[in-house]
Amino acid sequence: MQPSRVLVTGGLGYLGSVLCPLLAGRGIETVVLDNEFITSDRPRLPGVTHIAGDVCAPRDWESALRGVDAVVHLAAIVGDPACEVGGDLARETNYLGTIRLTEACRRAGVRSLVFASTCSTYGAAGNEKVGVDSPVEPRSLYAETKVFAEHFLLSAAGSDPRVCILRFATLHGLSPRMRFDLAINTMTARAAADGKFVVYGGEQWRPFLHVRDAAAAILSVLDHHPAPALVYNCGSSAENYRIAQIAELIRAEVPAVSIELRDGERDPRNYRVDFDPIARDLGFRPGRRVVDTIREIATAVRAGRFLDHADAAYSNYLLMVERAPQNSVAR
Repeated sequence: MQPSRVLVTGGLGYLGSVLCPLLAGRGIETVVLDNEFITSDRPRLPGVTHIAGDVCAPRDWESALRGVDAVVHLAAIVGDPACEVGGDLARETNYLGTIRLTEACRRAGVRSLVFASTCSTYGAAGNEKVGVDSPVEPRSLYAETKVFAEHFLLSAAGSDPRVCILRFATLHGLSPRMRFDLAINTMTARAAADGKFVVYGGEQWRPFLHVRDAAAAILSVLDHHPAPALVYNCGSSAENYRIAQIAELIRAEVPAVSIELRDGERDPRNYRVDFDPIARDLGFRPGRRVVDTIREIATAVRAGRFLDHADAAYSNYLLMVERAPQNSVAR
């Protein structure tokens, strides 16, 4: 049974700005909590109630939880580079913010909470597929904060709010709050705009998921409250690729592109992921593939839609560099 009222933290972000209109379109009363520190220049979403607030400061927004059936927790400093720039802020937002939000949900009687985690928690797992019972080996501050938040949420399993953790594959695709600091998006945009892009390493495995399919997965969890399992890898087993394979897919769609290989600057993350449980339990099967995003972004860039794709507005890392106080991330 779908909830009647949902609060989405970080609802103006890359995934949230796709998810929230889908919720509202279902007739679900949708409330967005997002932080003006990052989002003051983002467009508001139609049919959605907006609250400017910090997830770490419940006193500013806790009253909005009255009557909320479910919370989708997307608010975070997202991505390895952005977290490295804003270390203390990342720890505060991603970990302590999750604790404070969960405690506020308990006080308000919220029934369920969907938490956005990441498959990068698996670190350098190698060539064998990893499942939710595999060891987590975070290789970055971003993944580490997600692991800590997961541990907190799982430590209270069985009490309200009932939690479902989604470890998302690397997202890609067009969004109202576009990002060009994601692997597929940035390589494709550079190929289409500049005729060249860089591949770091190439042999490492990575799973990918279209942002609209990620939103659909959240809807599936909300429809199945409580979800059969506490943790799901969220993606498609067919969408595990080596980075070099992604480069060749782009070359096929953007002819004559030049690819520079920098093997000495290899990304240490390397993991293939088993996504069969979410398909079995929730019937979740992504409808879009990496090649679909390559085509849609290449088309958009060629049409002049993203002439400024390297602008800081499209990069969590560059936004952190621009907006965080120099040498400090305290709020």
